[in-house]
Amino acid sequence: MNKFDTYLKERAKLVEKNLAKYIAKIPNSPKILTDAMDYSLQAGGKRVRPVLLMATAEAFGKKAQDVLPAACAVEMLHTYSLIHDDLPCMDNDDLRRGKPTNHKVFGEDLALLAGDALLTYVFEVFAQNGKIKSIGAGNTLSALLNFAHCAGASGMVGGQTADVYAEGMGTQEAHSFRADKLRRSSKLLTKKTLHYFMLPPQVKETTPETILNYIHANKTGALIRGSVETGALLAGAKGSDLKYIQQYANCIGLVFQIVDDILDVTSSVKQLGKSNSDDKNGKLTFVSLYGLEGSRKHAQLLIAKAQKALGCLKNVRQKNLWPLYEMAEFFKTRTY
Repeated sequence: MNKFDTYLKERAKLVEKNLAKYIAKIPNSPKILTDAMDYSLQAGGKRVRPVLLMATAEAFGKKAQDVLPAACAVEMLHTYSLIHDDLPCMDNDDLRRGKPTNHKVFGEDLALLAGDALLTYVFEVFAQNGKIKSIGAGNTLSALLNFAHCAGASGMVGGQTADVYAEGMGTQEAHSFRADKLRRSSKLLTKKTLHYFMLPPQVKETTPETILNYIHANKTGALIRGSVETGALLAGAKGSDLKYIQQYANCIGLVFQIVDDILDVTSSVKQLGKSNSDDKNGKLTFVSLYGLEGSRKHAQLLIAKAQKALGCLKNVRQKNLWPLYEMAEFFKTRTY
């Protein structure tokens, strides 16, 4: 096991230990609800989002323990999004991380509620970071405002919305596919309705590339970006450092989703630990637009940009930047 693998494993264990503690602290909740929440929280995974948050805070001079509440909150929000993403009304997946999805174990109604409960608990847990003296209430509030923005309609949920309505675009012409998702109407989408269902009004283009970039930058990228920015804001980062750390986060967030698209085509269900549902659902992906080789080249270019952005950071401990460099490479080379 190399240095980065050890780092990733140690930080993941720290998060998992505290996630269990937070769930155990919930008062006045039916046991079946907390069991459903905990089932998905403890289903495994690399915990890359909370690790990114902690690694960024460490680069700016804080300790991993200083930002642990926010790190756990990030993982709770990510887990809620997975529970809802797997539901029959969304991707209708049976497996997640090699285990039955939440709704397969607890039923659709309780899975929905477990996701709702995790989403709500996120902000209660995150706010506790304000009690840690080395961080303070001011930094916590700034970080929380930014994180909520990344997670909501302007970020992850907005991207997920576009992803839902873009089903079919991966196999047919962008402006002529049948919008079965639009209250399952059979009318063909026009450029005007593409904007209504998939893009914010300020985005003028309606090409497949524009829609894909919006989906990936928000559905997946926004939470990765939010994790990195949260670590920086909690640590008091300002000015150009925030600009460059955001550039880094934007690049690796997109790399993560590009590789996800590649793995959906090249890996088995057993390797992924989840269903290969993108092709089945006609999802608009990097592979469906650019092919495997084009997707791999684009990921490599983004890694170079991410590393360049890290090199521009000033008020950081340079010796503590190595996990962020390694995480970028890990995103590119991961196999699940």
